Amino acid sequence: MKEMIRILVEFPLVLICMFVVFRLMGSKELNQSTPIDFAFMVLMTSIGWDVTISQDYTFWFTFILILLLMVMIYLFDWLTSKSKKAEKIIIGEPLLLVEQGEIIEESLKKVRVSNEEVLARLRLKGFFSLEDIELCYLEYNGDISVKLKGK
Repeated sequence: MKEMIRILVEFPLVLICMFVVFRLMGSKELNQSTPIDFAFMVLMTSIGWDVTISQDYTFWFTFILILLLMVMIYLFDWLTSKSKKAEKIIIGEPLLLVEQGEIIEESLKKVRVSNEEVLARLRLKGFFSLEDIELCYLEYNGDISVKLKGK
């Protein structure tokens, strides 16, 4: 019974703490998230689980872990905003998938994507003919950006 009361008290506290931290970290949409943002969300969820359900750590230790994680994320954000090289290493860079209507096979191999997947993503964006596409990039967040010929 004592463990159940502990969970019922700490779970809302951890959720409130996580909500505050997420609000402090910014309001990016999920599809704008970087790999670091995604790792942050996964780690926050894991920390929340550990403190409430598995009870491996005390609430205060967990609070300190969350603060440390938040500081590290801010450091990564600061570093990537100050250094192009760090940004390239930590976040990644766009990858050219289509140039002048031709799919670049080497790029597909790098990201382990098939021609059919590229064509499907293009169709979902409203592009049905490769011949009309001048450039198509796979962005770091997994989305694609397209420049049509003559525009």
